[in-house]
Amino acid sequence: MAKRLTQLSKTDIVVVGDGAVGIAVAVALSASGLSVTLAGPPGTAEKRQTFTLEGYFSESAELFHTAIDAVLLKAPVIVALKAYSIRNAVPDISRIFNGNILCLSNGMDLAGQWAELSDKVKYSVLSIGFNKVETNVVLTSKGSVFCQSVSFESDLFQNSIFPVIETEKINDIRWVKWYANSIINPIGALSGRANDKIISAGLLPLITRLSLELSSLMPSQKLIIEGNKLVEWLLKNSTNRCSMLQDIENGRPTEIDFLTGLCEKRLQNNCPTASILVSLIKSKYSVKI
Repeated sequence: MAKRLTQLSKTDIVVVGDGAVGIAVAVALSASGLSVTLAGPPGTAEKRQTFTLEGYFSESAELFHTAIDAVLLKAPVIVALKAYSIRNAVPDISRIFNGNILCLSNGMDLAGQWAELSDKVKYSVLSIGFNKVETNVVLTSKGSVFCQSVSFESDLFQNSIFPVIETEKINDIRWVKWYANSIINPIGALSGRANDKIISAGLLPLITRLSLELSSLMPSQKLIIEGNKLVEWLLKNSTNRCSMLQDIENGRPTEIDFLTGLCEKRLQNNCPTASILVSLIKSKYSVKI
């Protein structure tokens, strides 16, 4: 499909976050002809570096890689940060964004992290699996980018290597992914299993109890049904090792507060299964938000 906004071919883009998702998105956009700056945390050494995607999506691109506080241009900003890292990046994002902020972070209830920028942020959802296997190599699995229909973000990805699925209700897609991630991620992380190996570990009763608690937060019965379909598909077909498992194995904080932890926050004492899982994940690594 041709780009609806032809000026994108000469647009500078800043991708904030140089983890697996940030690298993959930067490579995908750079390969479509855009000029991409990959912004890491303060202290990131400035250089041009080749990054590579392997697996289902295969592509390489040479990117300008620098620290977020060293970025000088005004440009659209794509945020590929862990949810708990958004707040610290807001001052620099405020300084460099040109009116377009697209957030790819997992989780719900992110408005507080964005503070004064919350009404300027758009969201897209990635169903692609990413695993950073080397500092400049990301392993990918099959998936798509869900974007609001007829939008800047849809145009942005239209000619990239990632398939685009447009929707009139991107917030519904966010809730469905939240539901699936809030089930799969903590159970996968604690069991140490890939998504398609969780059921064989005898964990279906745990999934059933957790899904009932999480359903209380979902906006509609229709979205609960869609969420359960996604969970079922992941448990049967996804060989990906969830991002929370990767985080724990690498000694990094997790996004548990924005996933399963949202259930604990809103339902308090009425979600015992979620509370136990959140506590177990936090015993591995906690982060103050």
